[in-house]
Amino acid sequence: MVFAAGLGTRLRPLTDVLPKPAIPLLSRSLASYALERLVAAGVRRCAVNTHHLAPAVERAIAADAPPGLEIVTSHEPELLGTGGGLRRALERVGPTDEPILVMNGDILFWPDLEGALAHHRAIGALATMVLRRDPRAHRFGAIEADATGRVRRILGEPADVRASLATRMFTGVHVLSPEVVAALPERGCVIRLGYQRWLAQGRVIGGFDDPAPWRDLGTPAEYLRAHLDLLDGTFAWPGLTPPGGDVFLGAGARVDPGVTLARAVVWPETHVTESAHDAILAPHARVDVR
Repeated sequence: MVFAAGLGTRLRPLTDVLPKPAIPLLSRSLASYALERLVAAGVRRCAVNTHHLAPAVERAIAADAPPGLEIVTSHEPELLGTGGGLRRALERVGPTDEPILVMNGDILFWPDLEGALAHHRAIGALATMVLRRDPRAHRFGAIEADATGRVRRILGEPADVRASLATRMFTGVHVLSPEVVAALPERGCVIRLGYQRWLAQGRVIGGFDDPAPWRDLGTPAEYLRAHLDLLDGTFAWPGLTPPGGDVFLGAGARVDPGVTLARAVVWPETHVTESAHDAILAPHARVDVR
């Protein structure tokens, strides 16, 4: 499953007109990068949940989904939260006896899904969280795992764990056993109403460390930074060759004579009339030249 139902409030005003999963990242929609990674891991059927500007999400997915991938849309007239949305979407996909892979649709991340699956199976986990190092973990939501790769504490609970634990942050990527679908909440947060409850019940929760570069494209600054890093090769995506130079022009984009662009990305069908640098230019955008 790929999560694509969020409101994208941190990325406003872009998300007032385009849902975050449909916003272009270079030549294609952001959500298509998560779909590409899942297909590379062997996924052939994938649920995508929708809510905010749902038709735009569906159009973007239809245009950019990797070949051979069947998409099952799970529309939420009212947001169900990560737990409820996950449950409804997986119920729509139908029964399976294989592990289930889940990714957020607003991250740029090529996780080691094969390694996470192997770890999940090796420890007999009900669910496995793909984790990363981050010095801000305690501020934003610490996940703490022991030396065997089992999660022992989530968001500070339970407080009485005595083992030596490594503090990590959740990447938004899960491996779930098929039986977990019936244990998901009808509504609400998958962490608080799912993982924390399973941990309290003594179920095995895996924690798989992944050092691969990870980006949350949730704010305009992070969105711009990801583009610039892809342009100069600082952030590498498998199979994606940096466009060469420091300017990327989308299909149908036009740049007036005399206009100079540096470290810039131009969305498709955009007419650029003023010079700009360190910028993303979209249709109807104006460059402030004061």
